[in-house]
Amino acid sequence: MKTYALILLLLLPAALRAQGPPPGNTLTPQEQEALGQWRQMSPEQREALRERYRRWQSLSPDEKRELERKVEAWRRLAPEEKAAIRKNFQRWRELSPDQREQLRQRWERWRQLPPERREMLKRRFEKLRQLPPEERRQLREQLREGQRLSPEEKRALRERLREKRPLHKNKKGKE
Repeated sequence: MKTYALILLLLLPAALRAQGPPPGNTLTPQEQEALGQWRQMSPEQREALRERYRRWQSLSPDEKRELERKVEAWRRLAPEEKAAIRKNFQRWRELSPDQREQLRQRWERWRQLPPERREMLKRRFEKLRQLPPEERRQLREQLREGQRLSPEEKRALRERLREKRPLHKNKKGKE
């Protein structure tokens, strides 16, 4: 509701954003709430909101529709999904600029992979997740050791890892 009120505030004429309504004009309850919120904002917050409004105004109708679609999709998310997104965003903010750039590059490489390659990698990752923690730890150690290996030794290790199968069966009785 607060978001709607702030958006409404942004869409109100400049006169409504002044310290009070023009004489003889009455405000709707939403407008009154928005005006109250505006009055409680610091000058920095007001300027930030004005800047967002200017950016909104500069968007094309298609861009506005896309943004509205994304906001609506956000509103429909379950609280747990929103919490997970916020947690990931916080983790992103805590990364150094170099770490962020590395992740961007990895994401771009991922996006450029052919769909069948991405699916194969997803299946491998899922297999890895199904391994018991001790086996995953051993594989991580082997990979760390692999960083000190020659190219030939790395190829041999990769082959061994490709052949690695989970030691337990999944719920469907398959490896």
